[in-house]
Order: sequence, then structure tokens, then C-alpha cells
Amino acid sequence: MRAYIFFCLVCWIRTETKRPCLEFSPLNIKDAFRDLFIPRTNIILMMYTRNNLNCAEPLFEHNKSLNVNFNTQKKTVWLIHGYRPLGSSPSWLQNFIRILLNEEDMNVIVVDWNRGATTLIYNRAVKNTRRVAETLSGHIKNLLKHGASLDNFHFIGISLGAHISGFVGKIFYGQLGRITGLDPAGPKFSGKPPYSRLDYTDAKFVDVIHSDSNGKNAKLIS
Repeated sequence: MRAYIFFCLVCWIRTETKRPCLEFSPLNIKDAFRDLFIPRTNIILMMYTRNNLNCAEPLFEHNKSLNVNFNTQKKTVWLIHGYRPLGSSPSWLQNFIRILLNEEDMNVIVVDWNRGATTLIYNRAVKNTRRVAETLSGHIKNLLKHGASLDNFHFIGISLGAHISGFVGKIFYGQLGRITGLDPAGPKFSGKPPYSRLDYTDAKFVDVIHSDSNGKNAKLIS
């Protein structure tokens, strides 16, 4: 009887101490209007591995230590979304994560910068891309201290996220393993010099996929 009670107690403690899953910042049009008066930029790093495929965990713990599920020797894909004027979560996100982890045993980090992307002022979101890149560089330097390698980092950025990836690459002098730009944003970037946008020198390998090329975006990578 005592053994049964002890077993139940252990199960209850494990249930109570299990951390809640991180969720993509739940914003809406009200937040976009609020940004007109109180602009904010906040970044959340949501980590997925095969050990927590359906439950995002923080990349770093509250004490700044690295999440035990993150393997520094494996490939790490960074997913960075783009402009979110209405604040909604990207509809493609969860499927993308599952496809990646079904294909390869890796680390997947979703860069939730929705606080900086949810605004009615596109130019403000553009300005925030550099701030996001600077913040990410700090986290990356921390990962390097734990034994991670830039060679194993593959940044996949959509729209403005593509240029955030490029700015991160510039900070590390083009030593990221790979950057993939998916429909890189054209407005405020097209025709700009390489230091102001995603460029082929930002990583050891840079590829760009245009699903709706309009003639301008096709010239972003030179």
C-alpha cells in the first residue's frame, strides 16, 4: 500500500512540475494598432527536437543554461517568419517543423519576433529586423560557448525573416553554414547595397526561392 501511494505521489509531482509548452505570441489587430503608440520588440526562441516534437521548449532556461534537449553536435535550423500585420501565427509553421524533424534528427529553433512584426507601419517592422538580428547574435554567441558550430546553422527566413538571416550572417562575417531566403521582402530592400539586405556573402551557402517573383525580388541576390 505504501509503495502504491509513493508511486502515485511521484506521478503527481512529475505532472505538476512538467513545464507548459511555449506558444507563438498570440497577437491580433489590436496589437497592431497598439504598436502605433507603444512599439515593442520582443523575441522568443522556441526549440523543437524529436524529443519534443509537439511541445516547444525554451532554448535557454531561466538560469541561462542551455536546454538539455539541444544537441550542439547536430544541425540546427532557425525558422524566421516575416511581416505579420494582423499578428496571427504563421499557418505553415507546425507543418514545416514536422517535415524538418521527420526528415532529419536536428534542432529546430523558431524565432518568434511577432512583437516587432505586428504593426500597421511596414517601415517599423523593417527597422526592427536589424534589432532582431542583433539580439539573435547574442544568443548565437552563447550557443558557441556551449560547443555549437556556425557550420551547423541553417537559417530559413521568410519575407523580412530572410533579411534578418542576412543581417545575422553579416554579424558573423559570412561564416554561417547556410541561409535560405523564401520570398525575401522586396519593399525597402530591392536595389539596396549588399550591407542593407540579404546577400550571397552572408553565409557559406545562400539560396533563394521565389514563389511569386515580380522582377524586383529576383534581383535581391547579386
